[in-house]
Amino acid sequence: MKTIKIEIELAVTDEAEKRLVEVARKHYCEAGQARAPVGKGGRLRKIPPAEFIPNAVAAAMDLVESNVLLEEAGVGVTGVSGCELAKEAVLHQQVLGAEAANPTRAKNRSEESRAADLDEFETGVYLCRWPNGDFSLVTANTRREALVELDEWADAHPPQLFPLEFCMLDFTLNDEGTIELKQFGEDTKERVWTLSYPELHAVLTRVMTEDDTEAHTEARDEIRTAVHRERARLWTNQPKSAEAETEIGKTLQKQLRASGPVADHYVRDMADRVLNSTNDKGGKPN
Repeated sequence: MKTIKIEIELAVTDEAEKRLVEVARKHYCEAGQARAPVGKGGRLRKIPPAEFIPNAVAAAMDLVESNVLLEEAGVGVTGVSGCELAKEAVLHQQVLGAEAANPTRAKNRSEESRAADLDEFETGVYLCRWPNGDFSLVTANTRREALVELDEWADAHPPQLFPLEFCMLDFTLNDEGTIELKQFGEDTKERVWTLSYPELHAVLTRVMTEDDTEAHTEARDEIRTAVHRERARLWTNQPKSAEAETEIGKTLQKQLRASGPVADHYVRDMADRVLNSTNDKGGKPN
């Protein structure tokens, strides 16, 4: 089975955006509304169209995912994601200008995120800062192991990984039966902010008052701008996927669409299994 990844850009006017949302919500109702648990009694409620499809991005993704022609062709959509490119692209250019004006900050961040030996133990926990602004935490003995674990979600790169000396998270179980993140430990929170969102962290530190409330409307706008910047600043600065070390690894890398270190891991794992396996007769490798 092959996996084909395509990117689609949609140009919409304000009127077309309204129509896009209307069509998607109508299709959602006709196809059958999703349900979510209510309280602890096991009851389910229908999720209203406005909640399930809040904007044009969600509408476009829903329509692409529900394309009947793809279904007729026997093609299954395994994942869809999207964002508003026009606004964030402009903000990204502002970020590039800020980086150019402050090369020391960019250099320091680059040195801090440089890749160590992929098979060297560091701390046992890594933070992965994804280009779209998300971050993930993963326990692993080495960067290579972290890359293999994260490959379940996406193709990560060694420079996107940061070893954490402290990792303390507190979760809570809400009334809807969903596990939610309650809080970070102080050391963990500080490290996450400085590694993942340095620009937003600087803005929040400057504009938030002592009681942690936003000072005024202008501050809220500045925070929103900083959020868009954090989501965009790594788009055009993504590292190229490292090439596998062996020809078998390179072939596997193309087939799995994985990074080189991940492909090398599977090749080594496969080789170890072959060397450690014995047949019933002579005890030699199979």
